Amino acid sequence: MNNHSRAVLALLLALSTPILTLPVRAAEGPSANAVPPNRSFDAFIGDRSLGTHRYQFGRDGEALTLRSEAQFEFKLGFLTLFSYDHVAEERWTGGCLSRFESRTEVNDKRFKVEGHWQDGVLALETQDGAAEAPESCAWTFPYWDRAITQRSELINIQDGKRAEVTFSAPRPAELEVGGVPQAVEALDLKGGEEGKIDITIYYDGPLWLGLDSKLENGRTLRYRPSESDPAFTLGSEQASAQ
Repeated sequence: MNNHSRAVLALLLALSTPILTLPVRAAEGPSANAVPPNRSFDAFIGDRSLGTHRYQFGRDGEALTLRSEAQFEFKLGFLTLFSYDHVAEERWTGGCLSRFESRTEVNDKRFKVEGHWQDGVLALETQDGAAEAPESCAWTFPYWDRAITQRSELINIQDGKRAEVTFSAPRPAELEVGGVPQAVEALDLKGGEEGKIDITIYYDGPLWLGLDSKLENGRTLRYRPSESDPAFTLGSEQASAQ
């Protein structure tokens, strides 16, 4: 794996059923009481398209369910320098993560991680063996829920590792959505091992509009709403009104 591939992989690692007891209910957060619309984001490095990351939400009793799929490919001519295929299933109960499973293939390497709420902790099965997340209310990286900005620790759904994080205060920013510049709010997410997580997240009120992640090679991985994403129409509607 070359240096560029390692940088992309490191960024992707930072990039969404109770058994005995339920996790402590969060004051706010992902819940079956408010099922989000399905989301779809195109991923870019610079102006080069990598692929799409899709989020499909549902409800199962009192739980919010999420299936996310990402397929990325970075090519130089006919040569594939990097390929990434990721599928994750998440289950949220009362604003807390209660179960998840992820399967990832990076070039020719495969990863699988599982987690479920058991005996007051989130029990994890990772590539490195069993582990635990002792928080009473564990979270992954649900950028699609702005309540993530109130968290100080998150779980990487691809490798099961916990990351201490901080969020900056929101600030005014401009983001192109649907081909039209939009006034938005930006927040900086930093942390993780050796401070490798360095991401700017964009919101319009509670609506997630994208992110910019700095790679180790100095480039930036960008997520922007796909044409099929509900947020894409923000730009389209403004353009039509002009």
